[in-house]
Amino acid sequence: RPVALGAPRSCRRPPAMQFSRLAAALSSVVLLSAPVATDALTLGRGAAQRAAVRSPVERVVVLLKDMQEKLAMDEKEEQKVYDKYACWCEKTTARKADAITEATTDLRAFGQTILSLKGNVATLAAEIQGLEADMRQNGEEQAQATSIRQKENIAFAADTTELKEAISAMEKAVTVLGQGSSSLLQASARDKVAAVVSALPASKALRPRQLALLSEYMRSGYAPQSMTVQGILKDMYETFTSDLESSTQAEATANANFEDFIAAKAEEVQAEEKDKMEKEGTKAESEQRLADTQAMYDDTAEQKKADIAFFDETKAACLAKHEAWTTRSNLREEEMSGIAKALDILTSD
Repeated sequence: RPVALGAPRSCRRPPAMQFSRLAAALSSVVLLSAPVATDALTLGRGAAQRAAVRSPVERVVVLLKDMQEKLAMDEKEEQKVYDKYACWCEKTTARKADAITEATTDLRAFGQTILSLKGNVATLAAEIQGLEADMRQNGEEQAQATSIRQKENIAFAADTTELKEAISAMEKAVTVLGQGSSSLLQASARDKVAAVVSALPASKALRPRQLALLSEYMRSGYAPQSMTVQGILKDMYETFTSDLESSTQAEATANANFEDFIAAKAEEVQAEEKDKMEKEGTKAESEQRLADTQAMYDDTAEQKKADIAFFDETKAACLAKHEAWTTRSNLREEEMSGIAKALDILTSD
C-alpha cells in the first residue's frame, strides 16, 4: 500500500531532521540574574542599539521574541521542504503500488493465455501426428491394393494367353475334323486334337470320359469317333470363349474398381495434406504467440520484482524520515512552548 505521511491535500509531506532550541531558551532565562553583554548577542546593529537603553529583563524579552520569530520562520520553511518530500513519497509509492497491482493482473492474464496456448499447441501437434499416420496408412493401402492388382493382372494375362491358345487350337482342330475322313486329314486331325489337349490350361482339366475319348482318337484315328470328338471340342470351344469373355469383363471391372479406389485415396491424401498444412500454420502461429507471451510474462515478473524492491526501500526511507520529522516537530513545539512561558513570566507584573 502507498505510504501516507499526513501531507496536505495537494499532496503529502515527508520527514525531516531533528534539532532543538529549547536549551537556548533556557540559557536566555538565566540572563535574568546577570547583565548581558551586547557584543555577545547576534541580534544585529539595531537590536544592539535598542538593548543599550533597556534593562536586562527587557533585553532578554527582546531576545526571546527574536528567537520565537526565527523558530516560526524556520518551521514554515522546513514545513515546505517536508511537504515536498512527503508529496514525492506518496506519489512515488502510489505509482509503484499501482504498477505492482497492474503487473499482478497482467501476470494472471499472461499465465492463463500461456496455458491456453500450450494446450492448443499440444492439441494441434496430436492432430498433425494423426494426419501423418492416416497418410502413411493411406499410402500403405494404395501400395497393397496396387500390388494385389498387379498380381491379379499378371494372372489374368497368363490365363487369357492359355485360353486364347487353347481356343485357337480348338478352332483349327474343329476345322480339320469337318473337312473329311481321308487318311491324310485324319492324321492332321489327330495332330490338331493332340495340340488342343496339350494347350488346355491346368485350370480347365477334361472330365475322365472326355479325356478317354480324345486319347483313343489320337491313338487310333477311328473315323466314327471324329463326330464325337468334334462335338466335345465345340462344347469346349463355347465354354472357353465364354470363360474368356467373362474373365475379360471381370478384369475390366476389377481394374475400374482399382482406379476408383486409388482416386479416392488420392483425394483423401490431398485433403489430409491440406488440413495438415493449415494445422501446421496455426500451430506455428500459436507457438510464436506462446513465445511472445512467455517473454512478456518473464519481463513483467522481473519488473514487478524490481518494483516491489523499490517500493519497500522507498517506504522504509519515507517512514524513517517521517518519524524523524515527528520527533523534530514535537521538540520544536516544546521549545516554542518554553519560550512562550518564559515571555509570560518576564512580561508579567
